[in-house]
Amino acid sequence: MNRQGERLGLVKVRLYKPFDAKAFLAALPATVKSIAVLDRCKEPGAAGEPLYMDIVTVLAENAELPFAVKPTVIGGRYGLSSKEFTPAMVKGIYDELAKPEPKNHFTIALTTM
Repeated sequence: MNRQGERLGLVKVRLYKPFDAKAFLAALPATVKSIAVLDRCKEPGAAGEPLYMDIVTVLAENAELPFAVKPTVIGGRYGLSSKEFTPAMVKGIYDELAKPEPKNHFTIALTTM
């Protein structure tokens, strides 16, 4: 997608706790407009999954963000029950982020009956 002129990126969090807010913000370019946070767990009854909640908190509580405009953040779950996570699913997430009102709290690659 980047070869086709789209400006997309990925931040892979390798050490989650303790969450390093400064390192996370430093990894984002000042031009970031939207962020999709993918968690590989489900927190029933919570306002969002753990990584999503930490990122939303960092953006809400940090007075000196390096962005011209505060990015839109959506969160979702993937790979639950060891379901396959394909490149087409990743494209679907980027497509959702491009919408004027992207869906928050989504699940990828899992169907319910």
